Amino acid sequence: MRHLRGLVIAACLLLLFGSLGCGHLVPSERVPATGSVNAIGMSLVLVPPGEFLMGGTETAETLVAAYPDSGKTPDYFADEYPRHRVRITREFFLGRFEVTVAQFRRFTDETGYQTEAESDGTGGWGCNSSTGRCEGRRPQYTWRNPGYPLVDTQPVVNVSYNDALAFCRWLSEKEGKRYRLPTEAEWEYANRAGTGTRYANSDDPAQLPHFARAIDLSRHSEFGHVQEIVIKPDDPTAFPAPVGSYAANALGLHDMHGNVWEWVADWYGATYYGESPVDDPQGPVTGHLKVRRGGAWNSFPIWLRSSFRNWNSPGSRCVNLGFRVARDL
Repeated sequence: MRHLRGLVIAACLLLLFGSLGCGHLVPSERVPATGSVNAIGMSLVLVPPGEFLMGGTETAETLVAAYPDSGKTPDYFADEYPRHRVRITREFFLGRFEVTVAQFRRFTDETGYQTEAESDGTGGWGCNSSTGRCEGRRPQYTWRNPGYPLVDTQPVVNVSYNDALAFCRWLSEKEGKRYRLPTEAEWEYANRAGTGTRYANSDDPAQLPHFARAIDLSRHSEFGHVQEIVIKPDDPTAFPAPVGSYAANALGLHDMHGNVWEWVADWYGATYYGESPVDDPQGPVTGHLKVRRGGAWNSFPIWLRSSFRNWNSPGSRCVNLGFRVARDL
């Protein structure tokens, strides 16, 4: 019944916005039967073209007041502004889920690929079971061993930006279709799925638990760096959940908030929003840092907001960082 209601709403929005000749995002579940699942069993959602307002939906001062425990000042949110009009001019496919451990293992088994954490010998980040804290880099931590019990259906972690690109190249060669990372604009557009709220399901962090794997504020009430958080063995929100464990957004995409941070294609530019083109922005031409989006299983709600931006060097590998793929038609 819920799916039927969603299709009816989508159809009404299509008629409304289509008649205006514009394009606010029209939530859609229309994935062609021939293209919804790829050669490795990865489910893809067709994201329609459209228009949205990208960036902070409220002032930085409002955010400071809304998340008083964060200790942040308005300057912390400066790169989310100005809010600006963006038009995604072409439809594209986006992974319904984050890339899983099993999917990444198939890639490495078929190619012999070693991640940067493995090939450079420095390892990645992991969870120390004796202290309950995240630590890194350490040679023993890789995507094969993040320090917590690994399940095939969890999102892969400890993969660098370059590792994610290598996976996309493998899929592209395998299928003869172009796989890539989504741009930052495509990612936020798909994350919002027609919404203008802090999260794709509401403005209220209290509504996140059924929608996203993130910090349980009843157990981790003090805001702090992820290295300072002690993970309790009986914490039901510790570590990434199997993909799709939480409700999807209006496009049918899961875990766009929480679970693991996701690499996107763009170089990070703190002031890029002020110069961004309207049509299909690609981010700065060059840079030193790559953008990651969405927050993770050990993130506080302030970091899960649809407009929040974060970054790492391309070689970074973390216990809470993975990716999902985009595919051109």
